[in-house]
Amino acid sequence: MIHALPGMGANRHMYPAPWAQLPGFVAHDWVRHAGEQTLPEVARSMCAACGIQDGDTLIGSSLGGMVACEITKLRRIPALYLCGSAVCPEEVSALLAAIHPLARIAPFDWLRFSAENMPTDFAQMFAGIEASFMRAMCTAIFHWEGLGRSPTQVWRIHGRYDRVIPPPAKVDLLLEGGHLIAFSHAATCVAYIQAHLPSGPATEAPCT
Repeated sequence: MIHALPGMGANRHMYPAPWAQLPGFVAHDWVRHAGEQTLPEVARSMCAACGIQDGDTLIGSSLGGMVACEITKLRRIPALYLCGSAVCPEEVSALLAAIHPLARIAPFDWLRFSAENMPTDFAQMFAGIEASFMRAMCTAIFHWEGLGRSPTQVWRIHGRYDRVIPPPAKVDLLLEGGHLIAFSHAATCVAYIQAHLPSGPATEAPCT
């Protein structure tokens, strides 16, 4: 199976029609917030709710990619595809790092920041946002230990103009887009992942 996790506050609509071309693809909503305060806690909840097993492949956008990194510590995952995501908190925008305490008051300001210049038809992606989950995760990502050393093969797809998680030093596919490239550049992302299934030999993904 190929499991796809959405960005913060988003749902399965982050992965429109082209994504279904991937074999065994399923896009998930976030589980209902049950008090999880850390990314490892969310990873455990998602594994249980989504039936993620050893041998599955993961795709993660933004927060979904960070949680997917944590899932690789719980399951034997051969390949992880990060779409506009991070492998450690230092990769997140310095501006967001500076203002993240304000998320406890107004988490939706973060949503507006990441969603800037997106078409109106993507609003359904954020239906059912849970403010408590967003508040918890806005803090959790800056207390996250990161992916670290991992046997999982990690592929990084990123938007050149991403202001939330600026392009890291090593990117496998750099697109002319912003933060939500899984949605805005769906066909290109899918084509790249199709061309790299199954993954090659495992490599480490250190934070640079």
